[in-house]
Amino acid sequence: MRFVRYLRAMLLCMGWGLALLTTGAQADSFPTKPVTIVVPYAAGGFTDQLARLIAPALSARWGQPVVVDNRNGGGTTIGTAVVARAPGDGYTLLLTGFGFTANPMLMKNLPYEPKALAPLTLVADAPSVLFVSNKVPANTLPEFVAYLRANPGKVVFASSGNGSSPHIGAELLASMVGVPIVHAAYRGNAPALNDLMGGQVDAMLDSPSSMNFVEAGRMKVIGVASDQPITRNPKLTPLSKAGVPELASYACGGWFGFFLPAKTPATLQQRIYEDLRAVLAQPEVREGIQNVGGEPRQATPAEFAAYLDAETRRWAPVIRERNIRLD
Repeated sequence: MRFVRYLRAMLLCMGWGLALLTTGAQADSFPTKPVTIVVPYAAGGFTDQLARLIAPALSARWGQPVVVDNRNGGGTTIGTAVVARAPGDGYTLLLTGFGFTANPMLMKNLPYEPKALAPLTLVADAPSVLFVSNKVPANTLPEFVAYLRANPGKVVFASSGNGSSPHIGAELLASMVGVPIVHAAYRGNAPALNDLMGGQVDAMLDSPSSMNFVEAGRMKVIGVASDQPITRNPKLTPLSKAGVPELASYACGGWFGFFLPAKTPATLQQRIYEDLRAVLAQPEVREGIQNVGGEPRQATPAEFAAYLDAETRRWAPVIRERNIRLD
């Protein structure tokens, strides 16, 4: 009997050792075929721009094509669910943002389990910029707040989707100045911006990358929702310092980061994280992130997980108090 138990223990140890060798070899040889980055937002938006900036750099490092796949809709749940259900082989990555932390608070029945996705690293953050239509008679924050108060429940804020960071940021602003607004949800930033420039909606919080439309005279800018100037547009007035006391602590924006299926072996997760870290450290990639309106960021998987927890605690009260729901 002792011999039988010993043999079983030896076989079990051999199995574990073989599994470790297999996953280690898998990480060493990765990738051997194209890799897909799923973006749960429409093409042309900020997240899509980040993905298309990073994909060629990853492709060059890996010697394999890296394809961007836009799976927008459902408040980012459609694309996120695709990755949550994907094999844990490293060939399907998720680049997403605010919706990942907000959706569990906004929806009773998510089509995926958030724990099915493992955080890899932050890529960037982008303080939101408040843009208004040329039809809105306001050029400063005090003028815009006065316009809101003169038109309660009539000023239309566009966003990239219900429950998105621009939506919740707009609700926070409205709550702080005590005025109701109308929310118009779009499937992505690009169509929302088109209607803002066309005058169909009045205002929108978006990334600094949309400043080129201001420079072209197609819409106006009020300021940036941060307490400090931003790298690409240091002359933008921080809204918290723009002369409206109720908004002295106002700040909002988006974060953007990579995830992959949590069932991916730890050695392979680490390999992909290290490759992402190397790519994100490249000067041309950092400059590209700044050029599209973001601030380059990096974090270890553990740091990223802690950041996500903090974001959940930060926005839960706003979502609850404004009764924002996706279902």
